Amino acid sequence: MKHKNFFMVANKIFEFGLKPKELSVFCCLLRHCDDKMQCFPSRRMIAKECSIAMTTVDSAMNTLTALGLVHKINRKRKDGSKSSNQYQVSNLIEFDSS
Repeated sequence: MKHKNFFMVANKIFEFGLKPKELSVFCCLLRHCDDKMQCFPSRRMIAKECSIAMTTVDSAMNTLTALGLVHKINRKRKDGSKSSNQYQVSNLIEFDSS
């Protein structure tokens, strides 16, 4: 469920041993996610919002991808030029069925 002034992060994220830069990038992606856990922020936007360099975004994204927390899909415009990537973020929130 998306709210205007906040987003939720599952406690399970702490089981992955992420470094602060990786956790920051993961949270930034969550902040931009729609109801399908997809988002399209540019690397530049992620870097700005996390106050880190774009190379640090790339490094964090590589780790998040390797851990299966994020799936990156390269996108292109109709003219063939690069567009912002699509990110599918893992939904780690487990709901109690009882």
